[in-house]
Amino acid sequence: MNTNANRMPAGIPYIVINEFAERFCYYGINAILTVYMVNFLHFGDAQATTWQSLFKSGAYFFPVLGAIVSDVFLGKFRTIMIFSSAYVAGCAFLAISDSPMSMALGLFLIALGTGGIKPCVSTNVGDQFTAANSHLIERAFSWFYISINAGSLISITLCPILLPKYGPKVAFGLPGVMMATAVVVFWLGRSKYAVVPPAGKAWLRDVFSREGLGVIARLALIYLFVAFFWSLWEQSNGQTWVLQAQSDLMDKTLIPGVVILPAQIQVVNALFILLLVPVFTYGIYPLMGRFFTVTPLRKMGIGMFLVASSFVLVAWIEQRIQSGIVTSVWWQIMAYAILTAAEVLVSITALEFSYKQAPLRMKSFIMALFLLSTSVGNLFTAAVNDFMVKPVTALGAETGAQTWVQLADAKAFEIGQKIDFGGNSGVNVMLDDGESHPLSGTYLIGDIDAGASRVRLVDAISRQPVVSSGQFDAAEATVSTYALVGPMYFLFFAAVMTVASIIFVFVAIFYREKTFVRADGETGSELAAEEH
Repeated sequence: MNTNANRMPAGIPYIVINEFAERFCYYGINAILTVYMVNFLHFGDAQATTWQSLFKSGAYFFPVLGAIVSDVFLGKFRTIMIFSSAYVAGCAFLAISDSPMSMALGLFLIALGTGGIKPCVSTNVGDQFTAANSHLIERAFSWFYISINAGSLISITLCPILLPKYGPKVAFGLPGVMMATAVVVFWLGRSKYAVVPPAGKAWLRDVFSREGLGVIARLALIYLFVAFFWSLWEQSNGQTWVLQAQSDLMDKTLIPGVVILPAQIQVVNALFILLLVPVFTYGIYPLMGRFFTVTPLRKMGIGMFLVASSFVLVAWIEQRIQSGIVTSVWWQIMAYAILTAAEVLVSITALEFSYKQAPLRMKSFIMALFLLSTSVGNLFTAAVNDFMVKPVTALGAETGAQTWVQLADAKAFEIGQKIDFGGNSGVNVMLDDGESHPLSGTYLIGDIDAGASRVRLVDAISRQPVVSSGQFDAAEATVSTYALVGPMYFLFFAAVMTVASIIFVFVAIFYREKTFVRADGETGSELAAEEH
């Protein structure tokens, strides 16, 4: 093993390339998943957000399983190879699926695979270092994080083009090919890695020791607040921010003649990461250090307030769209800039912080707990989107060139409010190309006729009248709306994050850090701990 204090370990390039290809796969699928569910399967907005949040929650829950398998039984290399195989199978299944249930199975396998390898890949970065070259860990994690965002940048740009042009088989198939490539690259580097063997039963002793439980308890408290950060951040990643961008009232012109697709807007997150990581590392952090001691927890606290402010801006955008005002995409790009600055402060810092705070034989498990915070955050988003759905009593409908739906209480609604349809309503929506599909998914209320207690439906994207045919069956149709109307949805999350950030400030004051790094030549039987 190379112990040159000034040279990056030989296995790092293979790990970084593997991460690039795997993240291309994950983010490519994630970028178009909500759009696919809404536009191809005709899910309602809240239902699509719930499903995707549950998928991402699983992707960040299974790291616990991967960490246990790695740390106790198989070690990192074999664990990564096994879970990666499930990952590739899930990608193949998703590419050929054509129904919600088959899609769910593919997404489960992908979540199992990507989750199982997450704590192993990231901690494998740190395992390549010893006390002699530990000063390079921060740089390696920066490369690692840049590879994540470079992979996501390319896939988020490309896959939204492939979906409408070539369909879901190609759009989901290409990420699957990249995942297979990631497996091959990782296998090719097998002789280059520094290997920390699985701890076996010693792992259980470490985890349930007084020191192990203390580490878990301290970090779990921090991760609870990080979970709220991820609840907000993940919504910019293929979910509610993309649904907002689908509206024709968002002018997606970047410069004259260059128009971006709704799902492509999130690519600016990766671009801002590539820009802001060196800016923060070499500029902002040293500048901050002139005025106060820059600690990981202080960075994270600042980032939490920033992510809340990004949602305030997105709420303002939503208010304008609901009011029928055309708004430039550059406002959402500004929100992404704020969100990404928060990500640099919270995510990269927490990743490095988690590795250094974990004893040697618990590093994969602690990394899994860190990733579990993302799972909890997505569960919170899924719960909000599920619980905010309110059943609506629909009494009948008038079809034709315009579609009016008679409601029990039309006065309770607002112009621009979302209304979802499902079930076998008996009504078909006529498309411009002459095709039709059942009345299902999310629509907007274009007009309210309070006297007749009815509302006129318009398309959620174009705001054009809904042309329909058929006889509405009130007994079979399911109709619902959302308790958090328009900008109130984003303001709700901003408020939750602000409260959590304020509490986090006081928690951080009393937290005591303890750093663990591997001594030169150490393979797991000894621990080097530095108190500070």
